[in-house]
Amino acid sequence: MKFDPMKGWMPVINSFHGGKFFQAIGEDFNALERGADVISADVLDAWFDPSPRVISKLTNYLPFLLRTSPPVYACGLVEVIARTRGVPKASILAGGGSSDLIFTCLPHLIGRGQKAIVLDPMYCEYSHIFEKVIGAELMRFPLYEEAQFRIDADRLRSFAKKEQPALVAIVNPNSPTGQHWPREDLIEFIDSLSANTWVVVDETYVEYVGGDQSIEGEASRRENVIVLKSMSKVYALSGLRVGYMVANPSVIEKLAPWMPPWAVSLPAQAAAVEALSDTDYYQERYRETHKLREAFACELRRIGQVTVYSSCANFLLVGVLERAQCIVERMRSSNVFVRNCDSMSERFDDRFLRIAVKSAAQNKAIAAALRDAL
Repeated sequence: MKFDPMKGWMPVINSFHGGKFFQAIGEDFNALERGADVISADVLDAWFDPSPRVISKLTNYLPFLLRTSPPVYACGLVEVIARTRGVPKASILAGGGSSDLIFTCLPHLIGRGQKAIVLDPMYCEYSHIFEKVIGAELMRFPLYEEAQFRIDADRLRSFAKKEQPALVAIVNPNSPTGQHWPREDLIEFIDSLSANTWVVVDETYVEYVGGDQSIEGEASRRENVIVLKSMSKVYALSGLRVGYMVANPSVIEKLAPWMPPWAVSLPAQAAAVEALSDTDYYQERYRETHKLREAFACELRRIGQVTVYSSCANFLLVGVLERAQCIVERMRSSNVFVRNCDSMSERFDDRFLRIAVKSAAQNKAIAAALRDAL
């Protein structure tokens, strides 16, 4: 519930996200220079800039890209994705970020009252749309702290066999836990399900563990598997909103009519094409991210009073002994923004933070702010 001064207590309609950092910059965009003084570790935007090829394309052609209508259904971008990922064009549907695809497509897979399984904890967009938008019966599969929040495959198989869901949604690597389910184990789990059960796999962070861990190829061949890909976090394109779905052509044919023809802007399409073409640049950034994350984790562990969990992506899950929300609010006074994880699982019970990996200097500032807050 949320309180409206004019209407009193009202139900929450919109999905909860972090991103409170923009309030310190100014949501009217009149003081964007303040962004240099704000550390936005409450969202998982890349710490690095987009490829120089992306910057060059946007800089050189920005007036044209801003005033011109884009190709419908991002047809050129889809061709590049197909060539880069090795999947048929007919298996790809582009959208304005993964959230666009989630809200546009998932309501056409299952309906009110049908069962949907999500991991607990997991990125809360899925639980929101299943429970609050579609009205499905949400089944939460618990991941346990003592197991480092890793997936117990046998237990998940048994859970799915018992509940017989219409859909299973998995974020892999998972946010906020930072844990990755190896490709072979995930495929084995999919094989254990009924062919009538949809499996939606969100691979927003999979490039951090390696493109060979993606199951895009499997999704293009199977009729019950959908892979969602965001280009925000691993390509440093969060502000442009571009993503895509990979599924069997028969599934894409079913869902494509619901996607607007200009869902992806022209600047976003041009930027995404350049990003997909500069593999070497991004692979180097991922290697740097792993080094930054491990150094950051060591820095946080030296503080004491916190538990830092292992991660394979661009963020860390941190357990705290006192109320997480109090720590979040104290750190904001230093213009350092981190996320209380409660929206991703009630079981977190105001005891966990998710902190994005940033540059070396910013990571030190985050650690200092956390130390002061404790």
